[in-house]
Amino acid sequence: MTAQPESVCATEYTRRNIRAAWAVHALTASGVIVGYVGLNSVIEGHARAGIIWLIVALILDGIDGPIARKLDVRGRIPTLDGNSLDLIVDYFTCAIVPVAFLYQFDIVPEHTSGPIGFTILFVSALWMARTDQEDEERWFNGFPAEWNMIIPSLFLLRYNAWVNLVICIVFCALTLSRVQFAHPVSVRERRGISLTFMTLWLGSMLWLAIAQHDVPVVRAILVVAPLWTIAQVILRAWSKRSQAARGSHMTRATG
Repeated sequence: MTAQPESVCATEYTRRNIRAAWAVHALTASGVIVGYVGLNSVIEGHARAGIIWLIVALILDGIDGPIARKLDVRGRIPTLDGNSLDLIVDYFTCAIVPVAFLYQFDIVPEHTSGPIGFTILFVSALWMARTDQEDEERWFNGFPAEWNMIIPSLFLLRYNAWVNLVICIVFCALTLSRVQFAHPVSVRERRGISLTFMTLWLGSMLWLAIAQHDVPVVRAILVVAPLWTIAQVILRAWSKRSQAARGSHMTRATG
């Protein structure tokens, strides 16, 4: 009887390596606990506390991926799919909690909160199940259901409820599209600028949630910072269109 080969984990990694990998998975899974605390704050009517917890969840989501890749968590614990775990947590913190926020604090016209909330949950579930969420350069295909950024921003900016509804409808449509959005950490192109604007965006939300009074400069940042995301979308579309045009021109020239 031949001996069975030892597992990958046992031969390539020490117990300390395995414990470190489990710690990363625990960090990812803790996002659902943070999200629950945020949901409870929303249900109890504490909008600003809910925003703070959503920001904490977003920070956890931003740091666990790079750490997992650096430590080769997938290789160390092949029996647990970190990507699936991340998507489970993301659906809760990026869709369910923000939709509760949308409903609780009258961000859209009252009679539309149910339909738009259902739509957000529906398209977000479809996006989480996409097999083409990212391309080889780590650009997202479609709006990546980051409602934990959109809805708190609308609350803090205090736009007209009908304007908020239109914004939500547009992003629902973009969720199911192939319009590409940059991952602020993973996409190398202009990453420094992206991280700067993302930090300013989060910082302005956090400041307005904690300070509880209007600060014009901070409010302006909350408006300007997302414009960089829109600019990236336009630049990416223009770049791909130019590449396609050059490819078509070269094909005709060689033909």
